[in-house]
Amino acid sequence: MIKENYHRHLNARIIMALYFAFSAVIVVRLMAMQVFSTSYYRQASMANSARIVPIRAPRGLILDRNGEIIVKNRPSYSLYLLPYRVTDTTSTAARLAEILGVDRNYIASLVAGARGEKYRPIRLHRDIDFQTLSIIEEHSLEIPGVVFQIETARQYPENGIGSHFLGHIGEVSEKELEQFPDYQEGDLIGKKGLERQYDSYLRGRDGLSYLEVTAQGQVLGKYPGKEDISPISGATLNLNIDLQLQQLADRILDSTGQGAIVVVDVNNGGVLAMASSPEFDANQFSGVMTHQTWSQIAEDPRHPLLNRAIQAAYPPGSTMKVFTAAMGLYFNKIDEQSSFDPCRGQKRFGNRVFKCWRPSGHGRLTLHGAIVQSCDIYFYQLGLLCGIELWEKFMPMCHFGVPTGIDIPGEKPGNSPSVKYYDNRYGKYGWTKTFVINLAIGQGEMLVTPLQMAVLYAALANGGNIYKPRLVNSAVDAYGNRTDFPPQIVGKLPIKDDDLALIVNAMIGVTEEWGGTARIVQIPGVSIAGKTGTAQNPHGNDHAWFVCFAPVDKPEIAVSIMVENAGHGGSVAAPLARILLEHYFRVSGNPAT
Repeated sequence: MIKENYHRHLNARIIMALYFAFSAVIVVRLMAMQVFSTSYYRQASMANSARIVPIRAPRGLILDRNGEIIVKNRPSYSLYLLPYRVTDTTSTAARLAEILGVDRNYIASLVAGARGEKYRPIRLHRDIDFQTLSIIEEHSLEIPGVVFQIETARQYPENGIGSHFLGHIGEVSEKELEQFPDYQEGDLIGKKGLERQYDSYLRGRDGLSYLEVTAQGQVLGKYPGKEDISPISGATLNLNIDLQLQQLADRILDSTGQGAIVVVDVNNGGVLAMASSPEFDANQFSGVMTHQTWSQIAEDPRHPLLNRAIQAAYPPGSTMKVFTAAMGLYFNKIDEQSSFDPCRGQKRFGNRVFKCWRPSGHGRLTLHGAIVQSCDIYFYQLGLLCGIELWEKFMPMCHFGVPTGIDIPGEKPGNSPSVKYYDNRYGKYGWTKTFVINLAIGQGEMLVTPLQMAVLYAALANGGNIYKPRLVNSAVDAYGNRTDFPPQIVGKLPIKDDDLALIVNAMIGVTEEWGGTARIVQIPGVSIAGKTGTAQNPHGNDHAWFVCFAPVDKPEIAVSIMVENAGHGGSVAAPLARILLEHYFRVSGNPAT
């Protein structure tokens, strides 16, 4: 009996010990959960009951040098679908496809893919136009679950003004999502031009809204105790562009033909205008672009998306002659009084006859007269005298064949041939040194962009400094913090002061002397130094060039104009320069000195 009681008490003690042990474990666990792991379980609870919805930050404005708005934001309607309210996926997809002009299978797949989150809105279309909005509202009973949300859309200038350097935005692609992990599907990102280059400045920072939801995803309201985070607007970009000058450049170029105009400040490299024709309407990229619209743009034989100012390289024609002259002076092959065999309209070199643009010829000329009258025969002989070896030494020093470094993507470097280049292209014995004859007048494989010529003529104007061209002057964030992009000198023309003065004096003769090829550009009270060019084009009519700077005594701007398949530079491109210079010095409040 005693033994039996002993075992009974022992079992009771064991049970009590186990009870207290389990109780202690539970108490400790509760303390760990409620005291030490509070934040963890609060977050886990929030993850199951909260939905975080981004509040899109307004994209930064883009202003011209005078504070005029070039690119801004506007309110727009985006179309969403609430899957839980769709009763018949097939009919809803068919009706929406008819209204929106999209594939019904696309809409059906969106709804099917949202079955696990039937309360999460699905964006169907950005920037719905008013007509489409009205149609959907009229048929709302037939397509339940369709709602609208006000969002911002980018608004670019009308008529494609500045479209090539401004660029555009678009929905982030899968490749971009891999490259930029801070973006999410459906976000907008800069695709071209300044929108692309300065996207990190312009995009701002999205805010967050916290919503309480059921396990199935149904929204109950604001999440208790969690305040929304306001979005921060993107930075404002202040450009060097003069909007009025830009509008004029776009207008006169568009009325003349395909090509490019670039205007730069010779004293800091700021780009005052950059026009490329034909333009494109960047506003078409703000919403969801239809396949038909994209096909019209992409298949247009005029290539409107090509920025001819920086992405198309052309033979510079006679605008190159001032640098051929500088090469001859640099290597002491000629001086101011040097002359060659007289120009009789043509001259034989080896087994080929090379012609001058003037069939009757120019007679015997010195360097000054050869530049003023743009005599091809003179420069053929000068090029041959220097040879390809001196050419390939001198031209890279002038930054031919390299990008200018402008602050938008996609710039082409042009081409300045060398012995190695010809060997690679034609074979070591597949070419002759007479190739330099064509190079000397800006033909053959010599290729430049209109921007490159504007930058290099600006260097002729300012004493030789080669500036990196910049479209953006500064960026100011939402808090007023300013980031400046100061002028940057990237090189120096290898031209002595005396030689530079000689060349500039001849360029003045181009616009002022009898026989000058650009006398049409004269403006009373404004001294202009320039050079015309008519570049042969193997694919059609000649390209027309004119590059200049003004005023000569105190240079301010350089202008580069190239019009494709238009004929002579003096009769086509130079008159456009006159219009721009008249505007700058007469209309914009910058009187000539």
